[in-house]
Amino acid sequence: MVFRFITSFYFNFTAKQFIKSYYILSIKGLSLSNKNNQLFFFKQALQTLLFTSMIVGSFFMVTASATQLIITDNLVLRDIDDKAIEQGFFSKKQSISLSQGDHTLVLKYKDVFEDLDMGEESLVKSDYFVVKFVVQEQQALMLSTSKIQDLAAAERFAKNPELILLDEDKQEIILVLEKLSDYELAKQITQVVTTLSAPIDNAQSHSEVTSVTKKEQTFSKDVINQVDAMPMLKYWWKKASSEEKANFLQFINKKN
Repeated sequence: MVFRFITSFYFNFTAKQFIKSYYILSIKGLSLSNKNNQLFFFKQALQTLLFTSMIVGSFFMVTASATQLIITDNLVLRDIDDKAIEQGFFSKKQSISLSQGDHTLVLKYKDVFEDLDMGEESLVKSDYFVVKFVVQEQQALMLSTSKIQDLAAAERFAKNPELILLDEDKQEIILVLEKLSDYELAKQITQVVTTLSAPIDNAQSHSEVTSVTKKEQTFSKDVINQVDAMPMLKYWWKKASSEEKANFLQFINKKN
């Protein structure tokens, strides 16, 4: 669709400029039979052709730098890189343009299957979960679920989602799935750590510093009091080095 539009624009614009150049010659009472007039006409036409080629080339360079991600209909996208999307717009399009780099999607599985025992259709959906992957130089990507044939398979999938990400050559791209709660916890922890480790601006007044510090402490305590310790332990265990893990195990053994 886009290629057809650009191609049509390219030829229409070029044709109009040819006509314009010819019109300029005609109103001046000049004839194309004259070699000088022919040179003027084709010089104008060449300039027009080069100009439009530069415009079209620039457009395709910009378009080529973006990767088109297509998501299957049984996946409902909520966020892209921590930004909410308009559900109405995306439901019609089911594709997005992504730049090169790391990307995070929040989505859920949702589909309808026939319940043979009940003789009616049954809606199956998962909780929202997080998908992380890296876009490199791929031109197109397809995000889909593993093959789901019946209601029982759909219900199993909803409890433990598995997605497949393929490029335009059908090569599988590495992706990471996380629980939404773990992802949001990690963001909260990062915010707490960033807040507590942020340097104090010496130009701020003592009252301003005191006020900001109290707010930061209140925020940090609220977050720490609300989060579950087990996910936090798992999170920091994954982040720890082998040496840090060994030291922690020694600490646990001493406590026991």
